[in-house]
Amino acid sequence: MIRAMLIIGGAALIVGLTLYTLLDAVRTPAHEARTLPKWLWVLVTLLFPVAGPLMWLILGRPKAQPAAQPAAGAPRPGFGQRRSTPAPSVSSPDDDEEYLRWLKAKAERERRSREAEYQNKQDPEGNTPGQSSGQN
Repeated sequence: MIRAMLIIGGAALIVGLTLYTLLDAVRTPAHEARTLPKWLWVLVTLLFPVAGPLMWLILGRPKAQPAAQPAAGAPRPGFGQRRSTPAPSVSSPDDDEEYLRWLKAKAERERRSREAEYQNKQDPEGNTPGQSSGQN
């Protein structure tokens, strides 16, 4: 039983490592792959399940570029972001003109609603201030 679990666990580890390195090799730009051409790294990774992925990680993967000090307030790359992809531009909601117009319109609708409720509370029968209740 333990032997079967070790075999299954080892196979899962090999498959996981192979898939990770295969996807990493495919996503890496061709000019950044080291030692061998990119297409050859994909073949080596597929044909040699243990040695291929290890060789990619040691010899083929692009070297990490020295991290420059980010400017104050600049976002740092997070989980799942590759180093070569630019960070998305971040803007706050108060910089969006359309959002500000929507907020003004919402505030105006709420103000009118409050005024209408206030009017209804003052005169529940729906009479205007100049009208009488119909009795002479």
